[in-house]
Amino acid sequence: MNIYIKRLSYLFLSLTLLLGACDAEESLTITTPEPEFVLNTPGISNIFLNFALPDNPAFTITWKDDVNSGATYNVEMSLETEFTNPIALGSTENNSFSMTVNQFNNILNDADVKSFSKTPIFIRLNTGAQTSNAVLFQVSKFAVEMPSITGPDATVSIMLSDVDPDLVATTITWDDPEITSTSTVEISYELQMVNNGSNFDNPTILGETADLSLDLKHGELNEALLANGGTAGTESKFDFRIKATAKTDAGDLFRTSEVATLSITPYDVALPPALYVVGAGAVDAGWGWDSPVELVLQGKKWSGNINLSPDNGGNFRFFTDKTLEWASPSYNFPYFIDRGYTIDANFEDAMDGDNNFLFTGTAGAYFIEIDTEAETITLGPAVVGPNCNYDQLWVVGAGAVDAGWGWSNPIQISCTGTGKYEGNINLTNDAFRFFSDRTLEWSSPSFNYPYYENEGYTIDSRLENAGDGDSNFKFNGTPGEYGLTIDDVNKTITLSAPLQLCDLDQLWLVGAGVPDAGWGWASPVALPCTGAGTYSGQVTFANDSFRFFTDRTLEWGSPSYNFPFYEGEGYTIDANFENANDGDSNFSFIGTPGTYTLTINTVDKTIVLN
Repeated sequence: MNIYIKRLSYLFLSLTLLLGACDAEESLTITTPEPEFVLNTPGISNIFLNFALPDNPAFTITWKDDVNSGATYNVEMSLETEFTNPIALGSTENNSFSMTVNQFNNILNDADVKSFSKTPIFIRLNTGAQTSNAVLFQVSKFAVEMPSITGPDATVSIMLSDVDPDLVATTITWDDPEITSTSTVEISYELQMVNNGSNFDNPTILGETADLSLDLKHGELNEALLANGGTAGTESKFDFRIKATAKTDAGDLFRTSEVATLSITPYDVALPPALYVVGAGAVDAGWGWDSPVELVLQGKKWSGNINLSPDNGGNFRFFTDKTLEWASPSYNFPYFIDRGYTIDANFEDAMDGDNNFLFTGTAGAYFIEIDTEAETITLGPAVVGPNCNYDQLWVVGAGAVDAGWGWSNPIQISCTGTGKYEGNINLTNDAFRFFSDRTLEWSSPSFNYPYYENEGYTIDSRLENAGDGDSNFKFNGTPGEYGLTIDDVNKTITLSAPLQLCDLDQLWLVGAGVPDAGWGWASPVALPCTGAGTYSGQVTFANDSFRFFTDRTLEWGSPSYNFPFYEGEGYTIDANFENANDGDSNFSFIGTPGTYTLTINTVDKTIVLN
């Protein structure tokens, strides 16, 4: 029985499979894909063209073509989706296409695509009969075109002026055809200048900006011209160019413009070594050249004593070269006003034919100072004795053995004449610096090696730039004691054998002929040593006798010098003094009572009143 059941089961299974096979054969349909001509979507759609790798592939595109057999594919680019004016990139018979960075950048440049801005670029294939779909790239090209200077016009001559150095003399403008406000990298422009015909290996940089123009002021341009061979008062040609720098992820990309040549006349910044005052207002000069009043230049200041009077017109003018007399360049009142000077209230514009200075104050002796840095002209009391910008300079530093880097014992270099500082100093091979005000200590204005070097001083070869943080002086000679002289008029710093200074710090005047002292020791009048064997100072005299003493502390026990002492030493004594012929043979003052400058020169052996 079981055997029959198994056979029946096989029979039913076979019938089921047969019937199922017939149903499948009737419902199965086999389809073939439509032929395609498709440009594959690239894996990278953002392209930054790297100028540093010009031969690398900029992009590679691939495609599938089931439609065209043996076709030549023309690769086209467009800046719009419509491909109204397609740009040919190249052709190939393969199923892929690529271009180098340089090739693609040049095509984009020809299409006036702006640099360093993401620009949509559409690419497709064209077989002549059919076109493919388009793919989109966002492309950032690098700059190729150079900037160009657009102004000022090369036919324009530029005359610089010192009236207002901060006033704009000219504006250099330029164009950069590839750069727009949408540029994604930082673009800076450097204005360079050289003397006409020179190369730009070491140009003067006049400024840097992100704009397309740069203002040049009279003062800064003048300085650059003189440093590049320009001659004050003479028109010369100078070459300018623009250097553009694009700071990209691939590094800095540089482009330079063509050279533009401009004709410019610089002005003189060198100050004449002296000014000469001529005019009725300057009593000792008058309107002639026999005795002009000389104001010597010290640093940036002209100064000196001058007798002024409002009488006989009271006018005068400053001249720069007495050898030229009336042909000399001169400075009148408006000259200084135009340059922003603050002028002493005792002066005004004479409003005469030459707009001279007019003195309106009280007739008398004054000290006049023209400060070109502070831009002031001031009057003060006449200076008695040596005339310097400071009463003394102070030396501090390890190179000055007796001073060191501290303020307990700085070395004093005293003013001993017009613009001259002198003193003895013990030097060793180390650094030091000059200071102007001991009371301010480290806050004092100070003068290092470059200060004097830049001012044009001739500096003793045994002194050099220390090359330290403050560019101090450094002594490189044989350690020992030296005489140090700083001459602000002749602009020299010299070392010598120790100077012959005075034997005493001062002399003391006592006697009725010196009313401020009298015959007592409560207030003797000091005549200080001003260096190089010279005692000088302001003393008020009356028609009576007096004597010189050496030591105030000893009072009447002090050594003293009377008229016969100096006479016996061979001194030439001012005619306002004579032997009193009293018991001590004192000096007697026989001149007009008043205040004078008394100078005793122990080297030249003279006693002089001024």
